[in-house]
Amino acid sequence: MALFADIVINDGQGTPAAHTFAKAVRDGDLVEWHDRSAGVLAGFKKISLRVRPASNLQGVYKVTIKVMDPKLAVTAPASGSGVQPNPTQAYFTTATHEFLIPAASDAQARKDILAYAKNLLSNTQISEAVELFAPPV
Repeated sequence: MALFADIVINDGQGTPAAHTFAKAVRDGDLVEWHDRSAGVLAGFKKISLRVRPASNLQGVYKVTIKVMDPKLAVTAPASGSGVQPNPTQAYFTTATHEFLIPAASDAQARKDILAYAKNLLSNTQISEAVELFAPPV
């Protein structure tokens, strides 16, 4: 079993920058990491991982991974009162990956589904659908 540790991953910039997602929350079946570089909670990038066990030996485990990337609204340097307004989220992008894994699955089946998911995300058709809103024709 992996230890709860910081995660470092690159962004999608022309020259990728590494982002450190530090350990943040561990509560039951939920674990979260936060990239605190924005300086304010509203701007923290987050990764969450939830592993829900099967209800019985023939059940299905559910593993959900989510990445959230908020963008802060641009505010005026100061209001009429001279007080800087609190930062707020303008929007956020999210990616959710969910794996449904039967308790009866063997190690190779679990390795295969993970490999398919990783490789699918790097497929050109999938990349263009996400980056350019251009599904295959």
